[in-house]
Amino acid sequence: MKGRPVQKTRGAALLAATALVMSGLAACGEEGGTGEASSTASPSAEDPSSSETSSSSGDASSGSDGSSSSAGGGEGEVAELPAAATKKTKAGAIAFNEFYQDQLGEALKTGNVAALEEYTASCDVCDNFIEKTEANKVKGVTMDRNPYSTHDASASNRSDSGFKVTLTVDSTGYREVLSDGSKGRQAKKTSYKVTTDTQWHEGHWVVRDSVIVE
Repeated sequence: MKGRPVQKTRGAALLAATALVMSGLAACGEEGGTGEASSTASPSAEDPSSSETSSSSGDASSGSDGSSSSAGGGEGEVAELPAAATKKTKAGAIAFNEFYQDQLGEALKTGNVAALEEYTASCDVCDNFIEKTEANKVKGVTMDRNPYSTHDASASNRSDSGFKVTLTVDSTGYREVLSDGSKGRQAKKTSYKVTTDTQWHEGHWVVRDSVIVE
């Protein structure tokens, strides 16, 4: 697979990512480290789940009410990027982040992390999310829906040639679906802002770091 939060240390963020099961939101990274970054929700449920929020500035904005409509691919398949997210532009970086957040939710719902593995590079929190999602899938645990939608996205240039992308993520309430089909723990509705270090790598955008700012 291809990794400092505001008001929190990287260690604390990673600990939160590990401890929160279902709607935990993890963050790491700031410019000066590997980057500044995206946020990921931890795939297991707490009872009820906790939330963290994040915000960050950007100079170009693009609002998108609701998450990208790209559904996850089949088992082990990488979901197709929306055409807008393939462009090596500021708008393209924003569209990519909307897609990435949607794929976090699809991974919770289906257990398929192929798109996240493809579009993540050196992001500890993202890798943690992927590992936990895969572990849940082995146990037969998924979530009952893709809970994420995004809006108020913006981007600004980073000194390392990538983009600092910020967007608001709304998460609906959702629940674990256990291996026997019964309902497990529940995550509460929440909203937070995410800032990502988004870089062009081998012909497409990747998330290199993630921060949730409260």
